[in-house]
Amino acid sequence: MTHARPILALTGFLAVSSCVLGPDPRPPQADLPPAVRGDAAPHGVSFGEKAWPKVFTDPTLRELITRALKNNPDLIAATYRIEAARAQAEIASAGGFPQIGGSADASAKKTSRNTSTLGSENGHTSESYRLNALLSWEADLWGGIQRNNQAARAQWLATESQRNAVRTSLIAAVASAYIELQNLDERLAISKRTRESRRGSLNLVIARRDGGVSSDLEVGQAQVLLSQAEITIPATEKSIAAKENEIRALLGELPSSLPRRGGLTQLNASLHIAAGLPSALLERRPDVSAASWAFQAATARVGVAEALRFPTLSLTGQGGLISNDLTHLFEHGSTAYSVGPQLTGSLFDAGAAKARVRGAKANAKEALALYHATTVRAFRETADALNSCQKFAEIITEQSRLVDSQKSVSTLALDRFQAGASGYLEVLDAERGLFAAELDLADAQRNRLLAIVQTYRTLGGGWK
Repeated sequence: MTHARPILALTGFLAVSSCVLGPDPRPPQADLPPAVRGDAAPHGVSFGEKAWPKVFTDPTLRELITRALKNNPDLIAATYRIEAARAQAEIASAGGFPQIGGSADASAKKTSRNTSTLGSENGHTSESYRLNALLSWEADLWGGIQRNNQAARAQWLATESQRNAVRTSLIAAVASAYIELQNLDERLAISKRTRESRRGSLNLVIARRDGGVSSDLEVGQAQVLLSQAEITIPATEKSIAAKENEIRALLGELPSSLPRRGGLTQLNASLHIAAGLPSALLERRPDVSAASWAFQAATARVGVAEALRFPTLSLTGQGGLISNDLTHLFEHGSTAYSVGPQLTGSLFDAGAAKARVRGAKANAKEALALYHATTVRAFRETADALNSCQKFAEIITEQSRLVDSQKSVSTLALDRFQAGASGYLEVLDAERGLFAAELDLADAQRNRLLAIVQTYRTLGGGWK
């Protein structure tokens, strides 16, 4: 081993004297606005900070979200992607350590009697036994292994953030689909109420016609009104079945009906909005976090590409016991070893190494651009969602007034018709207006609730 010490000392000196090439992977900087447009919330108090069970308090909706988080195939797949990325990070981390292996073999050889030079009638017989330990270690002279380790870890964390984004989107998708289902239930109830009301009106007009007060034209007009209401019922029921199947798919379940309680009014009472600090938005949004980690991974890969331009230093060796007789294998005289460094590098690659560096830098710049694009989209989506919440609340107020007015008009038109002061055309117009106004009010309530869910998603809530 004495002769190997200078070699090992030289290798150790070169390893200690190594440097790290390429830029250090750091989170990208973003220019933050003083506030999200449309945010009137007290700073530090945010809707997005709440865990989803504290936001979606409707018992049925809470149960649906719980089942989706447990069984949704996309979320399960995203979880396994994290495991795969973590394994890659562990593989990259192992690259900085010596790799030690071992081998053992035994062989017996007998030469032909007719080719033996020893004059033996039976030829020559020999045996060989080996027990070896193998060592391989690459010195990280230029920091390529360290940068590769950093890139793999950043990619792992990016994958984890992507999974959190899938989780947040899943919560929002289930809540949105449930709100839309409740809206369809409300539209169906309005259609059925309207159908019964118009059926009563048709009977009234028929009785008046039979009494010689109304005409066949007015009976036909009343029948048209009734048919219009009846047509909406199967169309709405079709949409309800499709929405139930959609929710079942989000839960990872087969198509079926969906039991539910409450309605849009109960959901509306449970959801309130507050946005919070812009910096917190970037911390909460998992897609922004994923983009940040992706940029850091791409930055680290620049160092990997830089290191590949220079020679690599590796130390390889093997040592063990070799003997032609198994009984002497473990004796001192059976010891044998070989060890030494190896410096390898390219003398001419037609510019491939430089091209790798340029490509890695371009990838890092692309990742930075995507991060800024994700940041801009985050603030835009949040501002749009906050604006939608505010405006839909105003629409609901005005639409409620319109429904009340239409009810008064409809009642007055029917009274005038029964008194003979006007024709059934006034009733026809009033009934159509009331039906449309009630459906529009239900849609406005749905849209406000969807905007609240969208705001929660854009604020990055639901995953911490």
